[in-house]
Amino acid sequence: MSDPWLDVTRVRASLGGAHEDALRSAFNPDDEAHAGSLLALDDAERVALLQRSGPGYLGGAFHRAVSRLAFAWLKTQPRDALVLFDALLQVKNPDLATYCNAIWAVQDDNTHLGRDPERARRYLAACVPHGPENPAIFYNAACVAIELDDIDAALGFVRDAVRFGYDGREAMRAALRAEPLFAKVRDDRRFLDALDDPGPQGAALVELVIAKVRQAGWSALGVDVAAGGAWPAHDHDFRPLSPEVLAALALPSGAPLPPSLRAWLAFDARWLSTLGWFDLEPAFRWTSRPLRDIAKAEFGGGDGPPADPVPVEQEDGSVRWEVEARWAYYFDVPAMAHGFLVPGGSEHRRVWMLSGAPDREGDHPVLYIDIGDVPSLGPMFPGFDVWLATEASVIGVKQETYSSAFEDFRFASRLRHHARAMCDGSQFVQCPSEVLGAPPPDDGVTVSLARDGWFDRLLALRARHLPSDDGPIRGASAEDIAWLEAHLGAPLPSAVTRFYERVNGLSWGTFRFLGIDEVRDRAAQRALFGDAAPPAAPFAVILASPEGPDRFVLVAQEGAVDGYRFAYGELTLASPRSAIEGAIEIVRHSALFAGTAAHEGTDEDEDDDEYEDDA
Repeated sequence: MSDPWLDVTRVRASLGGAHEDALRSAFNPDDEAHAGSLLALDDAERVALLQRSGPGYLGGAFHRAVSRLAFAWLKTQPRDALVLFDALLQVKNPDLATYCNAIWAVQDDNTHLGRDPERARRYLAACVPHGPENPAIFYNAACVAIELDDIDAALGFVRDAVRFGYDGREAMRAALRAEPLFAKVRDDRRFLDALDDPGPQGAALVELVIAKVRQAGWSALGVDVAAGGAWPAHDHDFRPLSPEVLAALALPSGAPLPPSLRAWLAFDARWLSTLGWFDLEPAFRWTSRPLRDIAKAEFGGGDGPPADPVPVEQEDGSVRWEVEARWAYYFDVPAMAHGFLVPGGSEHRRVWMLSGAPDREGDHPVLYIDIGDVPSLGPMFPGFDVWLATEASVIGVKQETYSSAFEDFRFASRLRHHARAMCDGSQFVQCPSEVLGAPPPDDGVTVSLARDGWFDRLLALRARHLPSDDGPIRGASAEDIAWLEAHLGAPLPSAVTRFYERVNGLSWGTFRFLGIDEVRDRAAQRALFGDAAPPAAPFAVILASPEGPDRFVLVAQEGAVDGYRFAYGELTLASPRSAIEGAIEIVRHSALFAGTAAHEGTDEDEDDDEYEDDA
């Protein structure tokens, strides 16, 4: 069959017939003849072609092709682009960029085609409902509303852009101050205030969720109405805790109930009960779980520490080494004793975890836990309030990565608080039990910064294993530590400060703890990395092992201080405390074998190799 798009008459003959799917599949937006035939159809014909596309990715291919053509024409053929957008906005589009591009195209400030109020209002009605999923739509909608002289609507769209996490907030601020389009609102302080408004949080945010669920029913939270009398019996079946129970309620840790959770339980308790948070009958009883138990239940695996790999013979005679999953071990953090699983996530899980230090809203973080390349966890939402509001699409939080919300001005300070309180200051922690777990048993030789007297232990170990290294160990001055903090652009984690106050430069065999004077010398730092490029951000080396691939560094990036292990040309995250404690442990372990001959095949050598690999 020859190309039907070369003749608009043949295109029309295929509409509604057996060859219509083939017609859609043959469309090429980069072919001028194809584009011309599509443009020659009337609006109803274009809409019919789009409406009758099948479901799924293949069914959306024609939508994407037409949307791509409309986008390509925005700068060169804006009138024709609007003709295509007219049709696209009458059907459901699989790509949200279609709505963002359409609302941009209808602005006279962009296309200079003259104002078209009727079309502009039609585009607003079609595109704005998709703003929560693509907040840039709200910014473009604000521009359209200004052109329509609807200033209050424009202000509402700016507020919605911020509420749903638009990441072009600073670009909006610059446009408000400089672009001619915004001249009529430049002196209206409400617009700049809206850009800086973090919005309601805590109980006030939960009340917005409650208002939406009251109006829309449980579907607003993705809860299905049950059949046969089970809860919820209908979409507005809300079952609050009694005032008497709620008044006496405290968290299972003994801490006060956060205002956000108290507000929700006064509205409904049944939903969280079905999620496994507590029992309601015969009486209220919390059913929180330690993080290790949640990880084991969700990810599987055995108990105890990781075992050595075991060989498994394959059908082709080859051998594959397998390791039994021990996820409970990696998430065994004693401080994380009271957790509540919440919906969300696919490869990861989300857990509202009680902390010993709630944030300014009296709330506790929703952590993610993940077992991808390396078991890890970190604060994902700053509290029950923000997680719940995101679930109900009352607000939006960017989730390109698990830690994206740290970059959101509305929640950054709360998340940093939780990072300090639960993750040793880091946005996320790998192998959490090893980093955040209880200090190792006092075996008489291990040095742990978490214990009092660690410095005396360090001196005793040096005298025992390296008696020839008897030079004094001096700490850094307050001025030196202040310089390092200024250099990094953020306060030092307490473990780093504690270390530098007593140890400002130390050689121990082949290992060197660099002093702050050496940190000042960037040339010396760069020399430690050899051929591998050091981080682009300001950084300070804490420990380097010259004979090997490992470097321990402290990196300052966008105001957050994190510890990194530089290995085999890659940077992987570790906490500042773990980096230093691990470094001291490596020094301690290497000192045990300093000056001794190697004994091939002995348990000592095997243990040494295994330990260094783990470190």
